[in-house]
Amino acid sequence: MSMITCPSCNTPAPPGAVFCDHCGYDLRTVAPPPSTPPAVPSAEMGEITCPNCQHLNIAGSVFCENCGAQLTQISPPPPAPPLSTAQQPPIPPAYGISGVQMPAEPLPLQDMVTGRFVIQETQVSLPIPPGKQEIILGREDPVSGVFPDIDLDPHGGHEAGVGRRHARLVIKNGQVYLEDLDSVNGTAVNRQRLAAHQVVPLKSGDEVRLGKMALLYFAA
Repeated sequence: MSMITCPSCNTPAPPGAVFCDHCGYDLRTVAPPPSTPPAVPSAEMGEITCPNCQHLNIAGSVFCENCGAQLTQISPPPPAPPLSTAQQPPIPPAYGISGVQMPAEPLPLQDMVTGRFVIQETQVSLPIPPGKQEIILGREDPVSGVFPDIDLDPHGGHEAGVGRRHARLVIKNGQVYLEDLDSVNGTAVNRQRLAAHQVVPLKSGDEVRLGKMALLYFAA
């Protein structure tokens, strides 16, 4: 069979086409011309595969000749040109030229919370983990994903009403401060209860109460 001419746009269409691949006109009403040898599609001709019905269409087709689906959207975008050396993102400052992460510089001593707590009832000493600007006091709870820096759960913290994230120590300009983290059973310094998120300076020898647990803070 020979090619069919679309009566709408006069674009030739392969024999058996249902829709015009240029304007989408329904070709089923067009009478076929006298039989001519059919064109055989080949991969070398650059056919476009219809994403809707997988039919092979001739190169340059706008609509699928089998189902009428639009074919222009399936053309892949041109590949992006490779970045030049000047355009490549710089290596972060924390990494060396080889890309190996460099160790962070240690904090100055005046920017670290130091010292220890002593539980008054048992005289157990709890050293403050070194090298940190913030220390969380509370009770460890792996289920909730809470891991405070000083875990008071093994020392009767639960019975004393210590919260998971009860209070925290922070340091600023060499001064250590204590903040209540909106705890249920409250935080007190030298018998003075703190409001939620109230921050007060802490000095060596001060008594800190978390719920009913009394601790003494020593700066060194």
